[in-house]
Amino acid sequence: MKNTIPRIKFFVVMLILWFLLNFNFELTTIIFGITISFFVSLFAYEILHDEHGFKYRGIKLYRLIFYMFILFFEIFKSAIIFTMNLFKREYVPTIFKIVLDLDDPVKVAIVANSITLTPGTITIDIVENTIIVMVLAKPNTPHEELEKPIREKFEKLLMIKEKTS
Repeated sequence: MKNTIPRIKFFVVMLILWFLLNFNFELTTIIFGITISFFVSLFAYEILHDEHGFKYRGIKLYRLIFYMFILFFEIFKSAIIFTMNLFKREYVPTIFKIVLDLDDPVKVAIVANSITLTPGTITIDIVENTIIVMVLAKPNTPHEELEKPIREKFEKLLMIKEKTS
Protein backbone atom coordinates (compact mmCIF):
# COMPACT_ATOMS: atom_id res chain seq x y z
CA MET A 1 0.00 0.00 0.00
CA LYS A 2 1.52 3.27 -1.15
CA ASN A 3 1.56 6.42 0.94
CA THR A 4 1.47 4.55 4.25
CA ILE A 5 2.66 7.41 6.47
CA PRO A 6 0.13 9.98 5.11
CA ARG A 7 -2.64 7.39 5.47
CA ILE A 8 -1.68 6.78 9.09
CA LYS A 9 -1.66 10.55 9.73
CA PHE A 10 -5.10 10.81 8.11
CA PHE A 11 -6.34 7.93 10.29
CA VAL A 12 -5.04 9.65 13.44
CA VAL A 13 -6.71 12.95 12.47
CA MET A 14 -10.01 11.13 11.84
CA LEU A 15 -9.69 9.34 15.19
CA ILE A 16 -8.99 12.59 17.05
CA LEU A 17 -11.96 14.20 15.33
CA TRP A 18 -14.10 11.21 16.36
CA PHE A 19 -13.13 11.61 20.01
CA LEU A 20 -13.62 15.39 19.93
CA LEU A 21 -17.11 14.99 18.48
CA ASN A 22 -18.15 12.16 20.82
CA PHE A 23 -16.21 13.17 23.94
CA ASN A 24 -16.85 9.71 25.29
CA PHE A 25 -14.10 7.21 26.12
CA GLU A 26 -16.12 4.06 26.75
CA LEU A 27 -14.86 0.87 25.16
CA THR A 28 -17.61 0.71 22.53
CA THR A 29 -16.97 4.32 21.49
CA ILE A 30 -13.25 3.63 21.18
CA ILE A 31 -13.86 0.48 19.09
CA PHE A 32 -16.36 2.26 16.84
CA GLY A 33 -14.01 5.24 16.51
CA ILE A 34 -11.06 3.09 15.49
CA THR A 35 -13.19 1.08 13.05
CA ILE A 36 -14.90 4.07 11.43
CA SER A 37 -11.67 6.10 11.28
CA PHE A 38 -9.94 3.16 9.63
CA PHE A 39 -12.58 2.78 6.93
CA VAL A 40 -12.86 6.53 6.34
CA SER A 41 -9.09 6.83 5.99
CA LEU A 42 -9.01 3.76 3.75
CA PHE A 43 -11.72 4.86 1.32
CA ALA A 44 -11.59 8.66 1.49
CA TYR A 45 -7.84 9.08 1.20
CA GLU A 46 -7.79 8.67 -2.59
CA ILE A 47 -10.67 11.13 -2.95
CA LEU A 48 -9.05 13.83 -0.82
CA HIS A 49 -5.39 13.36 -1.81
CA ASP A 50 -3.34 13.15 -4.98
CA GLU A 51 0.38 12.78 -5.65
CA HIS A 52 0.96 16.38 -4.47
CA GLY A 53 -0.86 15.99 -1.17
CA PHE A 54 -4.25 17.27 -0.08
CA LYS A 55 -6.31 18.27 -3.14
CA TYR A 56 -8.25 21.19 -1.67
CA ARG A 57 -6.10 24.21 -0.92
CA GLY A 58 -8.77 26.89 -0.79
CA ILE A 59 -8.66 28.24 2.77
CA LYS A 60 -5.73 28.41 5.14
CA LEU A 61 -6.37 27.15 8.67
CA TYR A 62 -5.60 30.48 10.36
CA ARG A 63 -8.10 32.25 8.06
CA LEU A 64 -10.76 29.64 8.84
CA ILE A 65 -10.19 30.09 12.59
CA PHE A 66 -10.49 33.89 12.21
CA TYR A 67 -13.67 33.38 10.17
CA MET A 68 -15.11 31.20 12.95
CA PHE A 69 -14.49 33.93 15.55
CA ILE A 70 -16.23 36.48 13.34
CA LEU A 71 -19.09 34.01 12.77
CA PHE A 72 -19.56 33.37 16.51
CA PHE A 73 -19.62 37.11 17.14
CA GLU A 74 -22.21 37.61 14.37
CA ILE A 75 -24.36 34.76 15.73
CA PHE A 76 -24.33 36.28 19.21
CA LYS A 77 -25.01 39.80 17.93
CA SER A 78 -27.81 38.60 15.61
CA ALA A 79 -29.43 36.61 18.40
CA ILE A 80 -29.79 39.76 20.49
CA ILE A 81 -31.06 41.85 17.55
CA PHE A 82 -33.41 39.06 16.43
CA THR A 83 -34.91 38.78 19.91
CA MET A 84 -35.52 42.52 20.13
CA ASN A 85 -37.08 42.54 16.65
CA LEU A 86 -39.48 39.74 17.57
CA PHE A 87 -41.07 41.95 20.19
CA LYS A 88 -41.49 44.84 17.73
CA ARG A 89 -43.58 42.67 15.38
CA GLU A 90 -42.83 44.86 12.41
CA TYR A 91 -40.63 42.38 10.57
CA VAL A 92 -41.78 40.04 7.80
CA PRO A 93 -40.10 37.09 6.07
CA THR A 94 -38.36 38.33 2.93
CA ILE A 95 -36.76 36.15 0.26
CA PHE A 96 -33.95 37.42 -1.96
CA LYS A 97 -31.15 36.12 -4.17
CA ILE A 98 -27.52 37.02 -3.68
CA VAL A 99 -24.96 36.25 -6.37
CA LEU A 100 -21.61 35.80 -4.66
CA ASP A 101 -18.29 36.71 -6.25
CA LEU A 102 -16.86 33.41 -4.98
CA ASP A 103 -16.08 30.68 -7.51
CA ASP A 104 -15.13 27.95 -5.05
CA PRO A 105 -18.17 25.80 -4.15
CA VAL A 106 -16.70 25.10 -0.68
CA LYS A 107 -16.50 28.83 0.09
CA VAL A 108 -20.06 29.33 -1.22
CA ALA A 109 -21.21 26.50 1.08
CA ILE A 110 -19.40 28.11 4.03
CA VAL A 111 -21.19 31.41 3.40
CA ALA A 112 -24.54 29.61 3.00
CA ASN A 113 -24.05 27.70 6.26
CA SER A 114 -22.99 30.91 8.01
CA ILE A 115 -26.22 32.55 6.84
CA THR A 116 -28.27 29.67 8.22
CA LEU A 117 -26.43 29.68 11.55
CA THR A 118 -27.14 33.38 12.04
CA PRO A 119 -30.52 33.92 13.78
CA GLY A 120 -33.21 35.43 11.59
CA THR A 121 -31.78 34.12 8.30
CA ILE A 122 -32.08 30.83 6.43
CA THR A 123 -30.41 29.63 3.26
CA ILE A 124 -33.15 28.16 1.10
CA ASP A 125 -31.16 27.03 -1.93
CA ILE A 126 -27.74 27.23 -3.57
CA VAL A 127 -27.24 27.18 -7.34
CA GLU A 128 -23.56 27.51 -8.26
CA ASN A 129 -22.60 30.85 -6.67
CA THR A 130 -26.17 32.11 -6.16
CA ILE A 131 -27.78 31.74 -2.74
CA ILE A 132 -31.49 32.19 -2.09
CA VAL A 133 -31.95 33.57 1.42
CA MET A 134 -34.96 34.13 3.66
CA VAL A 135 -34.51 36.86 6.25
CA LEU A 136 -36.77 38.66 8.67
CA ALA A 137 -36.70 42.30 7.59
CA LYS A 138 -38.84 45.40 7.62
CA PRO A 139 -41.34 45.47 4.75
CA ASN A 140 -40.02 46.92 1.46
CA THR A 141 -36.38 46.76 2.54
CA PRO A 142 -34.20 46.98 -0.60
CA HIS A 143 -32.40 43.77 -1.47
CA GLU A 144 -29.08 45.59 -1.64
CA GLU A 145 -29.49 46.49 2.03
CA LEU A 146 -30.18 42.84 2.85
CA GLU A 147 -27.13 41.67 0.86
CA LYS A 148 -24.73 44.16 2.46
CA PRO A 149 -24.11 42.32 5.78
CA ILE A 150 -23.56 39.01 3.97
CA ARG A 151 -21.07 40.55 1.57
CA GLU A 152 -19.22 42.58 4.21
CA LYS A 153 -19.08 40.01 6.99
CA PHE A 154 -18.95 36.60 5.33
CA GLU A 155 -18.02 36.85 1.66
CA LYS A 156 -15.33 39.49 2.14
CA LEU A 157 -13.37 37.28 4.53
CA LEU A 158 -13.28 34.44 2.00
CA MET A 159 -12.52 36.60 -1.06
CA ILE A 160 -8.81 37.09 -0.38
CA LYS A 161 -6.77 34.91 -2.71
CA GLU A 162 -4.50 32.47 -0.95
CA LYS A 163 -0.88 32.14 -2.03
CA THR A 164 -0.11 28.72 -3.41
CA SER A 165 3.08 27.30 -2.04
